Amino acid sequence: MKLPSIAHALTDTVKTFHRFPLVILDAIIGAVCALVLIDYDGASGPTVLVQFISGAVLGFPFLIGLALTAEKWKWTMPVSLGVQSIGIFLVALYAASVPQDLTAVPAIHTLRLLMLTVGMLLFGFSGPFIHNYSDLGYWQFCKKVCTRIILSGTYAVVLWAGLAIALAALDKLFGVDIPGKRFGELWVFINGVFTTWFFLAGVPNVTDDPENVTEYPKGLKILSQYILLPLVLVYFVILYTYLGKVLLAWDWPQGWVSRLILGFIATGITSLLLVHPIKDRPENVWMDRAAKWFYVIILPLTVMLFLAVWQRVSEYGITEGRYLGLATVVWLCITAPYFIFSRKKNILFFTSSLCAVVFAISFGPWGMFTVSEASQVNRLKELLTEQHILVDGKIRSSHDSVSSGVLRQLISIVDYLSEVHGFEAIQPWFTESLRKDSTGTGDRYKEPAAVAALMGISYSRVRYGSAEEIITLSADRTGAMNIGGYDRMLRGHRIASGTAAEEFPDEGITYRVDKELRILTVTIFNDKQPVDSVTFNVKSLCDTLIGRYGMGSAENIPPEQMSITAKGKNASVKIFLSSIRLERPENIPHIIYFDALIAYHKDN
Repeated sequence: MKLPSIAHALTDTVKTFHRFPLVILDAIIGAVCALVLIDYDGASGPTVLVQFISGAVLGFPFLIGLALTAEKWKWTMPVSLGVQSIGIFLVALYAASVPQDLTAVPAIHTLRLLMLTVGMLLFGFSGPFIHNYSDLGYWQFCKKVCTRIILSGTYAVVLWAGLAIALAALDKLFGVDIPGKRFGELWVFINGVFTTWFFLAGVPNVTDDPENVTEYPKGLKILSQYILLPLVLVYFVILYTYLGKVLLAWDWPQGWVSRLILGFIATGITSLLLVHPIKDRPENVWMDRAAKWFYVIILPLTVMLFLAVWQRVSEYGITEGRYLGLATVVWLCITAPYFIFSRKKNILFFTSSLCAVVFAISFGPWGMFTVSEASQVNRLKELLTEQHILVDGKIRSSHDSVSSGVLRQLISIVDYLSEVHGFEAIQPWFTESLRKDSTGTGDRYKEPAAVAALMGISYSRVRYGSAEEIITLSADRTGAMNIGGYDRMLRGHRIASGTAAEEFPDEGITYRVDKELRILTVTIFNDKQPVDSVTFNVKSLCDTLIGRYGMGSAENIPPEQMSITAKGKNASVKIFLSSIRLERPENIPHIIYFDALIAYHKDN
C-alpha cells in the first residue's frame, strides 16, 4: 500500500477545511473550552465555558448535516455558510439556556442535550438525502461514515496511548513533572483537532454517483449471516416461547422482557441493513423473503413490549425510560407496516423517522420530560393526599406514620425528582424554599433526605433486584445518634462468624456473637471479673428492618432505627449497627456480617 506524501496530506487537510470550515471551528472552540476547564482542575462554580462546550457538542453533527445538505443541493459556498450560520445561531440560543454548572443541577438538562445530540446525528445521516435519494448510494454513504467513525476512534486511542506513555516516561525516567491533568488535556486535544479533521476528511461526497459502486465487503456478509443471524434466531426462539407461555398462562409479561425484545429487533434490523445491497442478487433471494417475514414477526412482539412497559407505567407512572419504551412501540407500529406493504422500502426511513421521533419527544407538553415529571408529581400528590400529608395543597409534617410500602414509593419519587427534574413543580406545597440557596433563587436543590424530612417522613433508599441475592442495610451517616447516658464507645468493625469474639481488656468489655450472627452478647468486667452480661437480638432487628423496607437494599436509614438498647444489673449498653449485609437464598435472609458501634455505661 502506497502511503500518502506529506504534500498530499496537507492538500487533503486544506480541502477538508474548505469543505467543513465551521464544523472544524466548532470542534476547536469546544476543545479549547474543555482544555481551559481541565487546566483549572474543573469549574469552581458556574462558568460560561460549560455553555460553549454544550453548544459545540450539539453543533458538531448539526453543522455536518447542514454542510452535506448544501453539498447535495449544490448550493454555493456563501449560501452554504449562510445556512450553517443560522444553525450556529439556533445552537447558541439553546446553549444559552443550558445551566452553567451541569453537575449541580438536575439531570434533565444533560438528558435533553443527549437527546438533541442523537437527533442531530440522525439528521446528519438522513437530512442530505431527502433530495435526489438513491437507496444504494445512501447505504454506501452510511457504510463509509460508520467505518470512518470506527477508524478515527481507533487511531485516537492508539495515538493518545502512545503519547501518554511517552509523557509517563518523561515523568518516571527523567524527573519531568507531568501533572495528571495533562493526560486528560492530551485526550481532548487529540479528539478536538486530529480525530475531527481525520474523520471529516473521510466523509464521502454525497453527490457521487452510487450506481457505479458495486463493491461489497465480504466481512459484512460474514458478520450478518454467521454472527447476527444466529443471534436473531436465538432471540426468536426465546421470545416466542415466552410469548406462548404468556398466552397459555394468561400471565402479564415481565418488564425485563422488553430489553430482550429491543435487542432482538435491533439485531435483526442491523443484520438486514448489512445485507441490503445484495439482497436482490439471485443467490440471495432468501434475504428478501426473510426481511418481509421479520417485520411480520415483530408485530406480536411489539404488542408484548407495549404490555410489558405499560405494566410498569400502570404501577409506578411514567418516567423517561418508560416513555422511550412507549415511543419505541409507536415507531415500530409505523415502521413494520411500512416495510411489509411499501413497494419502495427505502432504508432512509429508519434514520429519518427516528430523527423525527427524537425531536418530537424532546420538547413540548407532549415531550418525554414534561410528561414524565407531571406523571410522577401526580403520583406523589395522590400518595401524600391519601396519607393526609398534603392537605389543601400544603404539606403537613406532623401526621400519622405511613406504611413501609407507601414510604418506599414516596422516597422513590422524591429521589427521581431530585435526580432528574428538581423540586420546582412541588415547591408550592411547601412554605420553605426547596433550593439550597437561602434566597431560593439558586440552581441547586436540597437533598432528598431534607425534602423528605419536611414531609415528616424518614428517608432511606431501597434497591431491588440484586443478582447476587444480597441485602445491604446502611444507616444514614449524616444522621445524629442519641448517646445520652453513655460515657464510652467502641467500634465493632466487620463482625462476622470468623471474628466471633473480641476483647478490650483496658476497657473492661468483651463482645461475642453466635455462629449465625443472630445474637450479640456484651460482657462487662470489673477487675477482670465479669459483673454483667447483656444480649442483643440482631436477627430480630434485621427482621424488623426488612419488614419496613422490604427484601431490598436500603440506604440512609435513620440511626435510631438501627439501634438496640439493653440494661443489665451493673451496666447500660446501646449498639448502633451502621451497616448490615445479608444474603437471601430462597428469600430467607441470613446475616453475613455487620458493623456496630457499642456505647456503654458502667454503674458504680
